[in-house]
Amino acid sequence: MSDNPISRIRFWGNAALVAVVLAAMAALALQGREIWGGWEYVIGAVALGYVALSLASYVIFPDQAKAAWDEQVQDTHRASLAFGYWAALGVFLILLGLVVTGRVSSAQAFYLMAPVLGAAPALWFTIAALRGRAG
Repeated sequence: MSDNPISRIRFWGNAALVAVVLAAMAALALQGREIWGGWEYVIGAVALGYVALSLASYVIFPDQAKAAWDEQVQDTHRASLAFGYWAALGVFLILLGLVVTGRVSSAQAFYLMAPVLGAAPALWFTIAALRGRAG
């Protein structure tokens, strides 16, 4: 992992977002609940905390910002957004089929799209950082 503080915050922020979304999905699966029941606030709080910490890191370490967004990181960022797009499209089509067949309510499908939209790019970026491609 990089010694750059901005890169470390980016890695841990993305990892935390992925972890909390996975925990929420596991809890919902175990509880068998139709709607989130509060997890959306936990995910939102983690995401907003990540944003605040990222902003603070750029203010505290302005000399590290350019190194934290080199060409390799920018390419990984673009790839993570593309992965997020295709993941969201794939999950949307699956959920559409489940809604049309009556296996999932439209409200539940709406809520299930949110973690994919939020966590798919973060998952890609976290895996890339672990592989040494985004840090």
